[in-house]
Amino acid sequence: MILLADSGSTKTEWILLENGEEVLRTETIGLNPFFVDHATIQLAIGDSELAFYLNKVREVHFYGAGCSNKEKVKSLADSFKIIFNQAKIDIRTDIEGAVLAVADDEPCVVCILGTGSTFRVFDGKQIKRKYSSLSYIIGDEGSGTHIAKALLRQVFYQKLPKALEEDFFKDYPITSTDLMQKVYNEPQANRYLASFVPFCKKHIDNPIIEQIVLDSLEEFSNAHLMALEEILESPVHFIGSIAYHFKPQLQKVADKQGFTLGKIVQKPLSNIKKLFTDS
Repeated sequence: MILLADSGSTKTEWILLENGEEVLRTETIGLNPFFVDHATIQLAIGDSELAFYLNKVREVHFYGAGCSNKEKVKSLADSFKIIFNQAKIDIRTDIEGAVLAVADDEPCVVCILGTGSTFRVFDGKQIKRKYSSLSYIIGDEGSGTHIAKALLRQVFYQKLPKALEEDFFKDYPITSTDLMQKVYNEPQANRYLASFVPFCKKHIDNPIIEQIVLDSLEEFSNAHLMALEEILESPVHFIGSIAYHFKPQLQKVADKQGFTLGKIVQKPLSNIKKLFTDS
């Protein structure tokens, strides 16, 4: 059996293949090695539908956020070797998985906008440009955490119209003390922050909320895409929940800044699966 995984900081999608056929598709929490330890990984997988197949898996191909750091990759690989003790482990970055999913061997720019954000330039054969997104505290422009921080400032600085503010607290009955506790004293603050993004989706027709999303997407483009020569001649593909759920806003930014919006894929794993089933 071959096990494929696409993991962000919030969730991991898994596809299990046997003789080229899909036998299981399931989800667990995100397994970004910067935010989870071995016990968390073991519990997440052990409590999932994957538990029945652990000894039958012969290959694990994992594409994940946080997997550009060699030390963190080794830690994650060590956990997988214990859990999938009969399997060969192959761990790559989430952006490598994204390129596999959408590039089609053509020059392009590939971006991920999910809980976090990142991008790479692909020349048709290999990934050319690498950089650090600086994660959610300093960077991750255009991501769920970036949008959420802007929203929360508007909420707790009392900048929103009263009706919108009341609806926020109806959906999220929290205080500023609750917020500070979750963000500064508890683990996986990035995942917690991203949990506020559905409010933006719910109220995207409100000009104030749409502007929060547009500003965040524009910050991503200004910080990263506008400096690329390739932006003038190559499509820009997007992977992830933020790109998928805010397609119209992404199109507005593309039109304003003059780049060609390519594919928008929420979950890349189905595209990656074809590489393992078509051969």
